[in-house]
Amino acid sequence: MREGLGLFPAAWLVVAALGGCSTVGAMDEETLVTGSVRPTPAAYHVPEGAAPSGVSAGDWAQAKIALDQALAARSKDASIPWENRDSGARGTATPIGTARGSGCRDFMISLVDGKAADRWIQGEACKGRSGTVLSQVRVLGRV
Repeated sequence: MREGLGLFPAAWLVVAALGGCSTVGAMDEETLVTGSVRPTPAAYHVPEGAAPSGVSAGDWAQAKIALDQALAARSKDASIPWENRDSGARGTATPIGTARGSGCRDFMISLVDGKAADRWIQGEACKGRSGTVLSQVRVLGRV
């Protein structure tokens, strides 16, 4: 009987030693990033204003998104490129000068589409409670 008791303390020693390999309770786990979930694209605010004559609605929508980003940029010399992959049109949107007391700022948008001569679109962007409203928008033609 004495031989059986000799194994009992040895068994407890093994259990105690292996117990150090586990933890009790929840551990803080870091989120595993695998790249398998695509990020949700940011929502862009599209300034209000109809497309000027000779500019397609799709091209104008892309140009207005770039203009909104340029107006929101911290740099006073921001110029944001834009492209409409459906039509192949592209250009840049650039605020001109600083915002006036009324919250309005002039802008220029270049438009290169291969269908007509390169054009410039000029206008005024005014920030209001409901967002940015474009006014006095006109196509200047080739510069």
